[in-house]
Formats: sequence, C-alpha cells, structure tokens
Amino acid sequence: MATETSTFEQTSAVPSPLEPNRRILLVDDNENIHEDFRRVLDPQGGADAELTVLSQALFGDTPPPSAPQHYELDSAFQGEEALAKVESALATNRPYALAFVDVRMPPGWDGVKTTTELLRTDPHMSVVICSAYSDHSFEDMAKAFGDTDRVLILKKPFDTIEVRQLAQALQRRWQLSKQAELKVDELESLVDRKTRRLEQANEQLRNEAAARSRAEAELRLAQKLESVGQLAAGLAHEINTPMQYILDNVTFLRDAYGDLKTLLDAYRKAVAAIDGEQTLAAEIRGVERAVKLEQLAEDLQRAFQETFDGVRRVTEIVVSMKEFALVDENDKTLHDLNKIIRNTLTVARNEYKYVAEVNTELGELPPVSCHGGDVGQVLLALVVNAAQAIAATGRRELGRIAITSRADGDGVLISVRDNGVGIAAEIRDRIFDPFFTTKEVGRGRGQGLTIARAVVDKHRGSLTFDTRAGEGTTFYLRLPAGDSSVELPAIRV
Repeated sequence: MATETSTFEQTSAVPSPLEPNRRILLVDDNENIHEDFRRVLDPQGGADAELTVLSQALFGDTPPPSAPQHYELDSAFQGEEALAKVESALATNRPYALAFVDVRMPPGWDGVKTTTELLRTDPHMSVVICSAYSDHSFEDMAKAFGDTDRVLILKKPFDTIEVRQLAQALQRRWQLSKQAELKVDELESLVDRKTRRLEQANEQLRNEAAARSRAEAELRLAQKLESVGQLAAGLAHEINTPMQYILDNVTFLRDAYGDLKTLLDAYRKAVAAIDGEQTLAAEIRGVERAVKLEQLAEDLQRAFQETFDGVRRVTEIVVSMKEFALVDENDKTLHDLNKIIRNTLTVARNEYKYVAEVNTELGELPPVSCHGGDVGQVLLALVVNAAQAIAATGRRELGRIAITSRADGDGVLISVRDNGVGIAAEIRDRIFDPFFTTKEVGRGRGQGLTIARAVVDKHRGSLTFDTRAGEGTTFYLRLPAGDSSVELPAIRV
C-alpha cells in the first residue's frame, strides 16, 4: 500500500529543541484509520481540505478552538515499515515526536513488538497504542513495556479531543525532553571546561611548587657551598702557613745536607790520605760501617724527595680546593675547563679511588665564559654519580671512569663515562627530577643532577646522557665557548 504524507512535511524545517516538533507517525494497516487521524489532527489539510473550505463557505463552520495549527503527519502500514521510517528520520535529523500505533497489524509485527522497536531506536519518541482491549489486556501491555512514561494506551473507539490532547501533550514532552538534554549537554560541557581549568590550575600549582622546591634546594645548596667555600678558603690559608714552614725547612735541610755531603766527601778523601795512621783510619771506617753511611745517604736523598712530593701533593689539593670552592661573582669569567676537570678529580679522589680508575683524555680547548665554581659542581656531581654507579655493581675489581674533553664547533664537549650499573629504562625520564634518587638513605638526596641541569641551562648549554642497563652510562656536558682572544685570568694561591 502506498505511503501517504501530508504536504506540510515537504516544506518543514529540521525541528529545533527550542521549537515544537509536530512530526507524527501513524502506524496502522487500515488506510481509513490514517484518514481519520488526518481529519482529527490536520482538519485544514489533506483529502478533506476542499470539503472543509466549502462547508465553511456554506454553513459558516469554524475549526474547533482546540485544534492545532499544524501537524506533519507521516504514514506506515506495517511495523517494519514504521521502524524504517523512524531510522530514516533520525538519520536526516528530522525525528518524530510521537507515533500512534495500532495493536493488530497482520501479517507483520503487532503493536507491542512495533512499539518496543521504536522506543529502542529513538530514545525521545513517545508512542500511543491504539487498542480495543480485546487485542491485549492493559496489564499485559504494561508488563511488556515496563515502567516508562513514553507509552500511553488509547482505547478504541477514541475521542477526537483525546487524540488532539495526546498529540499536543506528547509533542510538548518531546520538546521539553530535548531541551533538558540540551541543558544537560551544556552543563556537562561547562563541567568539562571547569574541570580542565581546575586541572590546568592544579598543574600550574604543582609546577610552581616544584619550581619553588628546586629554588629552595638550590638556595640551600648555594648557602652550603658558600659556607664550604669560606671554610675551604680558611682551611687553605691555615694549611698553607705550616706547609710553607715545612717546605722552607725541608729546603734548608736538603741544602744543608748538600753542604754536609761536600764536607763528608772531603773528610773521606782526608781519611784515605792517612796512610801512617792505620789504626785511626780503621776506626773511622768502622764508624762508617756502623752508621751505614752509604745507605744513610741514599735514605736521606729519598726522604727529601718523598717529602717534596708530599708537600707538592698537599699544595695541589689546597689549590684545587681553593679554586673549586671559589665563590663566583655575578658576571661570568673565562675559564680553562681542563683545569676545572683536574681540580674536580683532585677534590673527588676520595669518592672514586677505592672503586674506579680514572682515565682522562683532555684535548686543547678554547676558554669558556662561565661561573667556574658552578661548572665544577656539575662535574663533581657527574664523577660522584659515576663512582656510585660502579660501586652499585658489587664488583671487587676496580671499575673505569673515562673523562674526555674536546672542542665541538662553537663550544666545548665533555664526556664522563662509567662502566657501572647503567640507568633503568623506567626511570630515565626522571633522573633530573628534584629529589628523585634510587640510592639508599644517606647516600644522596636526589638534588645533584637536578642542580647540575639547572646550572647547565643557566649557562645555555646542554646535559644529556646515553645508557645501557648493566653496562654503564655516559653523560655529555656541552658549553658554549667564550672569546678565545682574551687571556685567562691567573688564580692566586
């Protein structure tokens, strides 16, 4: 049977949630029932439009005051056809507000099955089931649909006013439902926006807290280093004074020994010349053998040399400590990074001497404009980390730390390589985070690499690394070079 649609459907716009939706689907296998609904819901249109106009002209009839202005009516004669129309309406964004569905529609679905499918397909649509009661009991139909306000039962024969009131109420219900859904969507969108803003604010607060923690850690370390620097400078002064006494006295003893040795040589020649005094000569040679004169001379010479070596070593340590702990001024100055590397190794020797051998390959470098003390702290952190990574392997033999330096384009590249435990893949992104450490309590606070990265960033350099778990790690420190035409300042001891 052909499908019938009122002419209003062809010109209607897509219903808006803020506007009434007057689209109604009529589902009945009897075409006459469709015409009855059209006369009730659309008395000014459809097949009786011309008759209505003539009746009004002849008898002065007027439409009932409760009649709606417009309804857009569509027809389906079987349940399957009705479902296809609902699906098509949803796909084109022109849904039905409600449907009038007959209970008995052989040979296809009955009204209960059809209503179930329509409600499942369109969550906003309402259905009025037209029943003569003998088809299905109201109790059976209520049980089939469950507790829902989207299904109403209209008992046949139905009254015109009931049909109009149901159509008016249910199209209004559709509009309110869509408006409520729109409001819910707006509220959810508003909540999402507010949530995102809160998350952003929370993230900003976390970042600010982390930055404040880093700043506080750097300040505490700077204060600590300043105290250590003052202590080291005072200690260097205190050590230098007695060391100068020692050096002066050892120098005097060495020179005096030289004079005495000259005298001793002359004396031995004189003894050899006393031929007639055999007894005296034998007695003198006996004394020489008793004091082991030859061995004593060699031991004295070696003692002087070892004393000088020890004094030089102490002096190197003092100079390294003084330069390493030197408090930088606000302005950067030119430094020889190879000298800073050597000073760092001197200061850090106690950290690595029992676990690793250190090999250096220091190339010719241009001077670098930097804060020398800060760069020394970076290198110290890298060397100490390398030593601790080697110690963590548990090996009995000494590990290896290799430090290289070379000119690299417009800067200087320093590498610190170890054959320690390496860095596990799951923590590689966190090693520069403040207070992150894998060491046991008392072995580190997780600030060394954080501050090292901050210092390098301040110098507009880079600090990167390559690592293999179980094989070792190499850190790469790159700093821009300074003006190579300017001479490096001399460091006073």
